Amino acid sequence: MSATLSHDHRPDPASPRAARIVTLSLEGLTMVGAAAGVQGFLAGAFDPLVDQLHEAWPLVDGRVLPAVALGGLVAVPQGVALFLGLRRHPRAADAGLVVGVGLAAWVLLQLPLIGWGSPVQWLFAGVGVAQAVGAAVWRAAARR
Repeated sequence: MSATLSHDHRPDPASPRAARIVTLSLEGLTMVGAAAGVQGFLAGAFDPLVDQLHEAWPLVDGRVLPAVALGGLVAVPQGVALFLGLRRHPRAADAGLVVGVGLAAWVLLQLPLIGWGSPVQWLFAGVGVAQAVGAAVWRAAARR
């Protein structure tokens, strides 16, 4: 379980192991954060946000749709990607790349609806980008 070494015996910054650890850590963080968000929606902690969403998009009428969307579009895919990575599935890096790009896109598409000032949204947009980069490095390094 040693890191890949370059010619001068320093760890290779693009080692598949390091990229895998970063990607899996971000998947776990995002899955837990999204699951907490689902609970928050269902418990009413985000009712002002639900009201704001309803004003912008009348289809959102209550807590359930935002909770289901967050769970189904973020928590479950992140959990599947994490599971694949922990099982060392050959497509785990691909799954990490897809869910990282998907997370960043999902969050960025929400910003016009909920406002540009939410630090949590910007944090998770960054997490999605970092996850996609980590997965891309993992994917490329594993194919060398």
